[in-house]
Amino acid sequence: MLFRNDDSSIPDPLPNADDITRDVREHAAEALRMLQEYEAKQGSEGESGLIDNQTTYDLKEAAAQALRMKQQQTTIIQQPKPATLSEDTTEPSQKRSDLFSDAHILHLILAESEVYVVDPTGEMVIGRSDKVTDYAPDIDLTQYGAYRLGLSRRHALVRRGQNTLELVDLGSRNGTYINDQALEAEQPQRLHDGDRVRLGNLTFRVAFESRS
Repeated sequence: MLFRNDDSSIPDPLPNADDITRDVREHAAEALRMLQEYEAKQGSEGESGLIDNQTTYDLKEAAAQALRMKQQQTTIIQQPKPATLSEDTTEPSQKRSDLFSDAHILHLILAESEVYVVDPTGEMVIGRSDKVTDYAPDIDLTQYGAYRLGLSRRHALVRRGQNTLELVDLGSRNGTYINDQALEAEQPQRLHDGDRVRLGNLTFRVAFESRS
């Protein structure tokens, strides 16, 4: 059964969706500003409650994570950057395989070639965790700046079929896209090897890899 999200607290997508693959550390100041503005607003309105606590926690997590990554950057020798996901090198889906069998495993290739490995079974929710309510999706992209990039807690669903994989938007606030084509809520769309997926403003490529 599919459920719609109620994530009214998460930010809207950034104006330029092609810039989403920049590292989260570049936005430390922005995350801190969002937190300070939110806390100032809450203080002036005298509001409180679970939803406010969740939002404050998410902003603190995003700000702290961005600052940690920014600090780590100073210890890394700069290397030539690889091609980013913003470069439109995706071939038409009909030219790529949609076969996903028991011999395959799914790789989500994020910014700077970070890989999130998934062994799809049945239906798996993609989203971000919430420590306030102790919720964690099956595929948790929190560490990749999920809150700031507009992911819902239950954003989308990966469904394993008969030698296929499908992606389903779960009524997310900021949308789900395959190769820049928006998915209708709760309408499955078959994935192909090499597809570019965008959830809100977080982009990754899917790769059907052989099991070793």
